[in-house]
Amino acid sequence: MILCIALAVLVGRHFWQRSRVNEFRNAAQVATESQRWGHLASISKMWMEYRPGDPEARFAAGLAAYMRGDESTARDLLEPIEPELPMFAERCVLMAKMASDAEHLPAVPIEYLKQAIESNPSLTEHRRLLLRQYGLTFQQQAITPLVNDAVANEADTPAMYVYLLAGSIVTYSDGETFASQWAELADDPEPYLVMAYRHAAQAKRLNETGLDTTRKEFDEETVRLHQRLDDLSMRYPENTELILEQVEEASSEGDAEEMRRWLAKVRVSSAGDPRPWHWKGVMHVMRQEWEQAEAALRESIRRDPFDWIGCHQLGTVLAHQGDVDASKRYLELGALGNQIRREITDLKSIDQLTPSLLRQMHRFALSAEQPLIAERLETLVERATR
Repeated sequence: MILCIALAVLVGRHFWQRSRVNEFRNAAQVATESQRWGHLASISKMWMEYRPGDPEARFAAGLAAYMRGDESTARDLLEPIEPELPMFAERCVLMAKMASDAEHLPAVPIEYLKQAIESNPSLTEHRRLLLRQYGLTFQQQAITPLVNDAVANEADTPAMYVYLLAGSIVTYSDGETFASQWAELADDPEPYLVMAYRHAAQAKRLNETGLDTTRKEFDEETVRLHQRLDDLSMRYPENTELILEQVEEASSEGDAEEMRRWLAKVRVSSAGDPRPWHWKGVMHVMRQEWEQAEAALRESIRRDPFDWIGCHQLGTVLAHQGDVDASKRYLELGALGNQIRREITDLKSIDQLTPSLLRQMHRFALSAEQPLIAERLETLVERATR
């Protein structure tokens, strides 16, 4: 009889405790959904007092601290959450956001976001943040696998395809500042000084009309950037990114021999990068060496099927060689890619892709013989037009 009473008490206590935890969990969810962060902090405090060390309570408290601007407390609460726990991916996202500043090198948030994806491949927020980090650090070759993985897990968003189809026009107003600050923080400043220059150069290229400046200011900035590139190239003569920047500068000046001189310095280890092949193709076009141009441009497009400039160049080369049908296909593909680029450039945000623009991106992926990307874009078009 005594044993039965004891068992009944234990069972009752278990159900009461579980009910109490559910009350905390539900209250925390309501506070989170309504963005009442002070209320969430109070709930999570009581929850942690009731069940010290409970990871759900720790996460709720860490989220509340983060949203209220207390990042130090948030880190202390979130850091101990283990990978096997269901909230680990969200914890990694918060840790990455707190590390996405000038006080941490970009490898830190990138690692957190990779952990988040591995923990929960179905989320989209960690992929969006990782794409931004890759864009900030010019890791273009990491973007395609990331987007493809998002497609495979149906965790993609329309904005992700901008990085894939038109990554060269995605700019960051804080990119140069971040890179310069990372250079001061790092033991080896070289990659970050180069990043800072590339952000400045990319911003200038996308402002070729000088709409935001007078012609004089634009020309003066051009001279400063040329000098900055030359200074960095003297300091880091083997840096592939600087070499390719010099190639692009020589191309814009129509100097094929200067392009050849710089391309000869590209490291063999960069062979997987489509850009050397692209610029070799451009150089051969300038020299009217049609067979060599075709070979280089086809290799560039094989490595980057969305290289619309390369498609246009290849169309021109094939026209010179008398292949009218193939020329027409590549010229049309290049024109479509350029139209997509222009329309994206006119958007205030890449999160504002219209159904019409998504349709064009679908056509481009289909014509570029990328069926999985095209199929997914078609699904996004259908969703956008419902």
